[in-house]
Amino acid sequence: MRGIVQARVPDRHRRFRVVAGLLVAAAILTISWAVLFRNQAFSGGDLTDYHRPAKSLIASLARASGGLPEWNPFFASGQPFAGNPAHEIFHPLTTLFFLLPFEAAFALQVILPLLVALGSMFFLLRTLRRSEWASLMGALSWAFGGYLLSTTTVLPSLFVACIAPLILAFVLRLLRGSGLGDVAGLSLSVGWQCLTGEPSILLVMALLVAALVVQQRGRFTRRALVLVAVGLGLGVAVGAAALIPGFEHAGKTVRAGGLPEAWAGLWSMPALRAFELLSPNALGHLDVPGGYWGLSFYQPRPGPFLASLYPGLLATVLAGAACALRFRRLLAWVVLAGLGYLLALGRFSPLWAVLHKLPLFSGVRFPEKFAFLIVLPLVVASAYGFDFIVRGPARPRRILVRILVLLGGAAALLALVLGLCGIDHARLAAFDALRVAMVAFAIAAILGLRRRLGHPTQALILVATLAIDVVSAGKSVVPTHDRSDLNAPPAFLRPVVASGRDETVFHWAAWIPGIQSLQGTRGIAQPLIPVQWGLAMTLESDFDLTQLRWTSDATDSFWGAIQGDRALVEPLLRRRGVTAVIQAGASEFQPAGTAEIGGKPVSIQARWLHNSQPMVFAARRVEIVDGNQGWEKAVRSLREDAVDTACVDSSGLRSFPALPAPADVHTVARTPVSLDLDVFGRGPGPSFLAINQTWDPYWRALVDGVAAPLLRTEISLSGLVVPPGRHSIVLEYDNPWLTVGMVTTGLALLTCLALILLARRAGAR
Repeated sequence: MRGIVQARVPDRHRRFRVVAGLLVAAAILTISWAVLFRNQAFSGGDLTDYHRPAKSLIASLARASGGLPEWNPFFASGQPFAGNPAHEIFHPLTTLFFLLPFEAAFALQVILPLLVALGSMFFLLRTLRRSEWASLMGALSWAFGGYLLSTTTVLPSLFVACIAPLILAFVLRLLRGSGLGDVAGLSLSVGWQCLTGEPSILLVMALLVAALVVQQRGRFTRRALVLVAVGLGLGVAVGAAALIPGFEHAGKTVRAGGLPEAWAGLWSMPALRAFELLSPNALGHLDVPGGYWGLSFYQPRPGPFLASLYPGLLATVLAGAACALRFRRLLAWVVLAGLGYLLALGRFSPLWAVLHKLPLFSGVRFPEKFAFLIVLPLVVASAYGFDFIVRGPARPRRILVRILVLLGGAAALLALVLGLCGIDHARLAAFDALRVAMVAFAIAAILGLRRRLGHPTQALILVATLAIDVVSAGKSVVPTHDRSDLNAPPAFLRPVVASGRDETVFHWAAWIPGIQSLQGTRGIAQPLIPVQWGLAMTLESDFDLTQLRWTSDATDSFWGAIQGDRALVEPLLRRRGVTAVIQAGASEFQPAGTAEIGGKPVSIQARWLHNSQPMVFAARRVEIVDGNQGWEKAVRSLREDAVDTACVDSSGLRSFPALPAPADVHTVARTPVSLDLDVFGRGPGPSFLAINQTWDPYWRALVDGVAAPLLRTEISLSGLVVPPGRHSIVLEYDNPWLTVGMVTTGLALLTCLALILLARRAGAR
């Protein structure tokens, strides 16, 4: 008898592993089939507009820089690159861009986090002592549910969310008395998140860890709490390569003083989105023109930040059942979900007006991100519900079956009513209601056949039903696009790309309201898309609010200066080295913010600017100005003369001859992080070099090997005073905080390795 029992256990586990492997493989293939086999790439939203162009630069900038890509000359006349955590330069997944072809590496930025999310949630639920089937159900709901699939277009949110359950699992294991190996696991998991640099979810993780500690109160020793604190602290040290320079960089952006309330409340979640926990399209269809009736809640934004919250109907009803039957045991998770709902409401909740004034919340831009705190506890609760309903007494299961039948009947009746309306969007809603009815009836039937199916078979069918439900609903949330189209510049950009010169582009068309709705993102090659074809940009909008503050000031001042004086446009653009302008419609410049599109498609075209200034030139005139308003006043008086004038901020240069000496400038060598010049100042006085590159305190200028002050000109650009005669001038970029961060991360990783080795040695004993 003992031999028979021992033989059955491996068979049961083998069956589970086979079924789990097939379900996961089917889910991944369904989501990524077009990417893996039809020459398409993941696209949509930030993934196309921001992440793809930024990731396309990583390997090439590293090669050109001879190491770490500290500076990016393609964004906004040059911006910090490695020091900006939004680019995830130090994240483990970024190494793929150095090892694989770009398209393969880019696809894995989406596929691998989904697999990590699956494994981390499975590990958490098993740590919470849920059954294998319940843990698999929760893992599939988390990894392929609407929330996580929605973040595939926002890589930082995806990278942070996918590993979150693993952190909670290691915290729980340490509180239960595990050893050094789990300290290392916790540290590496926290480090993964910190290297991503996504502040809002990091804030949520602090709440989750605190709630888990409170939930386990009285069940852990002081030593366990110390180990948790050590693991968290060491994890922050692992992430220091991104965190230390990232905090320093944030202090130089508009986020430093907190975001204006109008920005902070963007993409707040309407209260009605709670119905998406039952139906994936409760507020309409984003992929159908005019089919998203919830759009009015997001004005003036074009739609929700998260395309879906749907975790699967089975997960939602099981979570509800678990909370009703085991409320005290799940109280901490219920409270967290309620808090997440209030935070996600953002400007739709009076709580947000208070929270936005607090230091940790003042830099949060999209409250809807806090839906993370709704979905994760729901998935955890659903696993408890699965074990209690499927494996527990019959009475709760019968009650749940009745509830599901009532829900299915109500949805079917609603589908009938909507279908008879004869309105296109009502028919869509009818289809959605019918879908809810079918899933509810299917789950009720499976639960009702417990005696005939047996527990293992019933669990398998339920898990498969959830997988089919979430993947079929989520496939449209992960858009793809033909690679050849993504990699080919649009027709209006081809002459600029083919010129063979180092072009600097000003994308005027992207500033015209409404044009994206007519042309689409690809149709206008919105910034930052053109950089993937080697086109440097200037005066583009601050896409992620991570541009240097003076860069944003320069853009605002440019629009202020040309207000009412269109004659200033070309001189100011030529001064910044702009050689091509992307414009819409007529050949003349149109005023941004006042263009009338009239609901008709507008042609996009490139217009060449001639006699623009090079990267470095000797200014013919120098104006000392006081701040942004002083610059605007100066250029209005200079008009055409602004092309070869350097307007220097008085904070760096108190006085200087209005007419500097002429100079001959020759560029000897240039990399993203250095610039070597041979300059001959004709005298008799000093010359002034105007450099069309963003000023940053970590750019250092050496004149014949001696340090010289690099001055801020044109609000955001650089300048340098050069004495008469021939000189060798070197500009180098070196951010010391990057070194501090990388050294700290390296030491922390060595500590983690030591902990793992100590744990293995202790286990061997």
